[in-house]
Amino acid sequence: MTGDFVGKISKFVTVLVLNFNGRRYLKECLDSLLATDYPRLKIIVIDNGSTDGSAEFIGVNYPDVKVIRNNHNYGYARAYNLVISAIQDEYVALLNNDVLVEPSWLGELVPYAENADVAAVTPKMKFFHDKTRINAAGGNCDLYGVGWNRGNGEVDAGQFNIVQEVFYGNGGAILIKKRVWHEVGSFDERYFMYGEDLDWCWRARLKGYKIIYVPYAEVRHHWRGSGAPMVYLLERHWLATLLKNYSLKTLIRLIPKYLALKTLKAIWLIARAESREKLTVLKAFLWNLSNLKESWKKRSRIQMLRTATDAEIQKHMFKGSFELSIWLRELKHPILKYYRRTITY
Repeated sequence: MTGDFVGKISKFVTVLVLNFNGRRYLKECLDSLLATDYPRLKIIVIDNGSTDGSAEFIGVNYPDVKVIRNNHNYGYARAYNLVISAIQDEYVALLNNDVLVEPSWLGELVPYAENADVAAVTPKMKFFHDKTRINAAGGNCDLYGVGWNRGNGEVDAGQFNIVQEVFYGNGGAILIKKRVWHEVGSFDERYFMYGEDLDWCWRARLKGYKIIYVPYAEVRHHWRGSGAPMVYLLERHWLATLLKNYSLKTLIRLIPKYLALKTLKAIWLIARAESREKLTVLKAFLWNLSNLKESWKKRSRIQMLRTATDAEIQKHMFKGSFELSIWLRELKHPILKYYRRTITY
């Protein structure tokens, strides 16, 4: 599918750009959005209490772009929740402030979102400073709730040039159907940042919806990599997502294996990681213990409304532990050839 569909699609789309002290990225991001060839597009920047003059810069240079100013940093989840709930358009695109879009990106995404069983669509994301390499071709997830960008760091040789169902869409660039948003529910605001996209898409899947990756829609991303806070937040949110979205029967079966894997990871981090990362697994586990009552409350609603079984969900997951497969590969362990790797990284 190409941009030929632009003009034939009548749905209005609101693009929400989340910004926190990202003035250095805003010109590239907003200029690319304004060059989008989709005819029915509204742009809103959600400024999360920036102190670098971001809102003022937009007001002077982009008077037609609406700015919603929060008085402090609400994080990814709450900032989007507050705004999405008030949007009337049928489609909402979420975009990081450090993303540059190609002109046809939205015209490529919307036609696939039109399908009744689709909750969200996600584009091919490449690195900003190296367009030959992929940052994300949709997202994958293993049986233990660990999510990652498909193809991250790979040279783009066309290996992901197929429109296909993926487990989740990267929250840095994703188009969501507003009707499904109301049905599935909002982002979990306890997450603040990292892991909300995986959790929301998993819940959409539990309602029987699909997440579609569209390679012909391209964006470029100033990816800033990992760090101790990111590792800790992902670790705690992966576990929270697991606890909320799996059935009790599946949890009882998986938790012993999960604990064994995370014990190995904790030992590995203590032995090899930077000092700031050594206790991330333990800290994430303790956070989930302290938040267990709230997670179980959210879980009750999710389980009551679900229509898909865990077996149906797991068909689209990596069959095993992604982290264990990485360790075995790094160690060049002979057992790796017997390890189940049925889904592309």
